[in-house]
Amino acid sequence: MALGLWETSPVEYKYVNNDSGDGMVATFANGVKLVLERDMAGKIWHGSCGVRYEGTEGWVAIADGYSKPDVSNPAWMADFKKLVDDYCARTQRPMSHVRNLFDCIKSRRQTVANPVMMHRSMSTVHAANICMWLKRDLKFDPAKEEFVNDTEANRFRARAMREPWII
Repeated sequence: MALGLWETSPVEYKYVNNDSGDGMVATFANGVKLVLERDMAGKIWHGSCGVRYEGTEGWVAIADGYSKPDVSNPAWMADFKKLVDDYCARTQRPMSHVRNLFDCIKSRRQTVANPVMMHRSMSTVHAANICMWLKRDLKFDPAKEEFVNDTEANRFRARAMREPWII
């Protein structure tokens, strides 16, 4: 989402030889690298479902339960309240995903958490898991949503259906 790559996924997953997958690098077609970490020790963020964006000028981290992001440069937070208030006024959306979901169920509006982006986020994590299970690097075709020339990896994309169920 932060990269503006809502409708694609990484094309390459590099296996890391540890039990957690921490440090795995998933690379997008444009060369941007996504480093996967669980951060169980709370060094990168605290809470669950966290993310940390790192750039040439510093970093920003956020996770569920944060009232505001952690930043490497406190000056970045000077306009935080105004930015949030402006966003809420402009979009007519709350800052709570749970509240937004309930509001959207009533209104039939699209949720802030875009389903395509959420699908791509989760398929990225699933591809990383398959990389770890097979203990080797994998190449992925985001358009076809399948692993490139890898029957074994592609078998993990879905479970076999039980009779008489079909799609």
